[in-house]
Amino acid sequence: MRVTINDIAKAAEVSPSTVSRAIANNPRISTKTRDKIFKIMKQMNYHPNLIARSLVNKSTRIIALVVPGNTEKVFQHPFFPEILRGIASVAHQSKYNILISSVADVNDEKQMINELVKGGVVEGVILMTSRVKDPSIEELVKMDFPFVVIGSPTNDDQINWVDNNNFAIGYELTQHFIEQGHTRIAFVGVSQEFVAVLDRFAGYKKALEDNRLPIDDSLIIECEYLSNNGYDLMQRSDFQEKRPTGIIACDDFVAFGIIKFLNEQGIKVPEDIIVAGFNNVALSEYFVPSLTSVEVNAFQLGIQAFELLFESINSDFKSVRRAIIPAELIIRDSTCIGSKDQPR
Repeated sequence: MRVTINDIAKAAEVSPSTVSRAIANNPRISTKTRDKIFKIMKQMNYHPNLIARSLVNKSTRIIALVVPGNTEKVFQHPFFPEILRGIASVAHQSKYNILISSVADVNDEKQMINELVKGGVVEGVILMTSRVKDPSIEELVKMDFPFVVIGSPTNDDQINWVDNNNFAIGYELTQHFIEQGHTRIAFVGVSQEFVAVLDRFAGYKKALEDNRLPIDDSLIIECEYLSNNGYDLMQRSDFQEKRPTGIIACDDFVAFGIIKFLNEQGIKVPEDIIVAGFNNVALSEYFVPSLTSVEVNAFQLGIQAFELLFESINSDFKSVRRAIIPAELIIRDSTCIGSKDQPR
């Protein structure tokens, strides 16, 4: 049977309110009484009810981590667990717990956030992605509740966010292709929903423009980010008629599917077509050929996201904070034979 606060009070011959004050380190309780109560708590294996204490203190020490779409599918991708690992590493040090929540529909997500915030369940929210016209962001701004977005929002007024410079890394990766002598460069996986992908795509287009290369719509394939794979996208493409010599994929996993498709068609990478992706997942280094990718430092994104949220929760003054985490182009065999993982 579970030991209650009344059981401790009876054994210590004090009132239940005195036990509560001792647990809360209230200065009105003497050291002698506190030590006596704690000794009995240990003997009786009593653990304070954290939820009840949170209601009294108005501090749950819980933050919500809102992931896009289906949780099971999202965490199959190494990028999101790595962000979570970064968040958890600093949340633990600050004695915060993490509540992971997701729903497939953005409007259901908005409702879920409403329930968490207005129900007093969490002290802050981290949104794992930035969507175009995100209703969750609009709702959190309206409620004036502490939150951080991983990804730069389209309208960043009053919003704390952390991100890479996605425009710059899209530009740099495209420039790398051009420097290898490629002029027909495809971009596979444009999503009209997620800001990070759109920013990378904008960098791709700007690099083409700066090098006086045409933007060919036939070389651009749209998809639902995290929902489609590169193999299927290549099957639906009309590249067979006017094949590119280089393909930039929105993500490493999309790039893996593209290379598998090309291999089955007898098209060699990088001899016939060069391919690259983003996020530098662990498999990129060991894939055949090893995949050129952009290291976005997901672990550091997670650390910085929590630190910005922690400051927002504990600050007496409202201020907007942003952070740009450096990214790095890692050149491997898929775009340059014998590259041996050359950072750039």
